[in-house]
Amino acid sequence: MQQLMEMKREGLSTQAISKLTGYDRKTVRKYLLKPETVPRYGPRMARPSKLDAHKPYLQDRMKAGVWNAQVLLRELRKLGYQGGYTILKDWLQPQRAAGMATAVRRFETPPGKQAQVDWGHLGYLETGGEQCRVWGFTITLGYSRRIWAQAALDQKLGTLLRMHEAAFREWGSVPEEILYDRMKTVWLGSDERGEIVWHPVFLDFARYWGFRPRLCRPYRAQTKGKIESGVKYVRRNFVCGLLGREPSCLMDFNTELRQWVDGVANQRVHGTTRELVLARWDMDQFSMPLLNGRSPYPYSDDELRKVARDAYVSWQASRYSVPWQYVGKEVWVRERGVDVEVHYGGQRIAVHARAERRHQIITHRPHHQGIPLGGEKGGGKILIQMRETAPSVEVRPLAAYESVAMGGVR
Repeated sequence: MQQLMEMKREGLSTQAISKLTGYDRKTVRKYLLKPETVPRYGPRMARPSKLDAHKPYLQDRMKAGVWNAQVLLRELRKLGYQGGYTILKDWLQPQRAAGMATAVRRFETPPGKQAQVDWGHLGYLETGGEQCRVWGFTITLGYSRRIWAQAALDQKLGTLLRMHEAAFREWGSVPEEILYDRMKTVWLGSDERGEIVWHPVFLDFARYWGFRPRLCRPYRAQTKGKIESGVKYVRRNFVCGLLGREPSCLMDFNTELRQWVDGVANQRVHGTTRELVLARWDMDQFSMPLLNGRSPYPYSDDELRKVARDAYVSWQASRYSVPWQYVGKEVWVRERGVDVEVHYGGQRIAVHARAERRHQIITHRPHHQGIPLGGEKGGGKILIQMRETAPSVEVRPLAAYESVAMGGVR
């Protein structure tokens, strides 16, 4: 309106003002005669965003602890999101600033100096209608941030040791020291002088492999550096990406986890170093001593079991077949990586893939070939009562394991 009045004061006609402004002559005349009729416009309405329809979903995912823009983008694509990555990232930035915890100071280490272990809960895996708790183990090299990860159904000492050795074998070397949280399989407490009391088996394991164990300071999680993000990183970037396509068993879960570690986690440009993980790995590898073919640490979770009359032994709420000739004998049962082995008289007599859930019956059919059927007697009593209705799981024959080293973790 001010522009129209200035043109009129300069002597321009209504027709000339109309040509210059694009307004109709009648509109120009009306505004000049009655300025109060000029419409008053408020602030411009914000343009709708392609992200608007998905914001409730994003709020729920952030409450669940999922903040990674790449992961959220993959999920939104499946829900029909047509926008770009930049829109999502720009929207997440202030949300993250408000919702995430205050950052803590990191402690950087030279190449080959330190690795850091995290051992925590990843979630639940449903197999055969039963929910099993899944634990995640990660070990991260402090300099390169190269990560090794695997999932398990328990947090036993034997499992912890085998996972360490699997990581060492993949790297071909061992770091100078490894930093831990106060997990029971590592730390037993402190003595009257405040000195650390290490688990004796774990301490012997560390000496065997030539690394120095260290604990983070109590109530000072920031001293753990990369540890704090190990399992969280897997949970937020891998586990949440399994939405709607959960693996059916632990073996499938670990297969996908391994592919993600090799193809994503260790291929990225790290957010702190701003360098490729594998590019810095060369320096880590060069600085760590080689394994030189060292054999696994001699540890086993052996337990004595008696072979039942149906030629099975019980182990952690599942049953495993053994050759029927050992009915009534006491045998040693042990875990070796993903396998369960049965030994008698210093000889291995059976080996099975470990049950994926409780109450399974794992059968290798040759174990029961030639057995006396129910009703036949040996030594005056029934040896075997066949259970045709019992569910069984066919497993690999013993020959399939001949290429696997004793105590190996695959």
